[in-house]
Amino acid sequence: MAARDEDPRLELFKKRDKLNAQLLQVNSQVKMKQRAARSTELTIAEVKDLPPNTNTYRTVGRMFLASPLPQVLKDLGTFLEETKTEISQMESKQNYLVKQAKSLAEELKQAESESTGG
Repeated sequence: MAARDEDPRLELFKKRDKLNAQLLQVNSQVKMKQRAARSTELTIAEVKDLPPNTNTYRTVGRMFLASPLPQVLKDLGTFLEETKTEISQMESKQNYLVKQAKSLAEELKQAESESTGG
């Protein structure tokens, strides 16, 4: 009978561990995207002051392709917008996971009080 009493708590602990792993993963992805966004912002700030006829290159895999400066600025702007959108989506997921973690913590407290009080 004691084994049946422990099953719900063990399941809650497994859920908690899985939630914590997901939260750590999302946190690291958000930080990575924030670094990419900051790097892109700095690149845009440096490149926008160049004359329009400046030779510019962008990377494609291991190659560098010559690209006109306006196109490079447009591509950087597009990448920055996409990155900020992804950050926003990841932060929403992060908030959702935090709420789930809090709810799960309450369930664990309740299960703990029931097992000690009952």
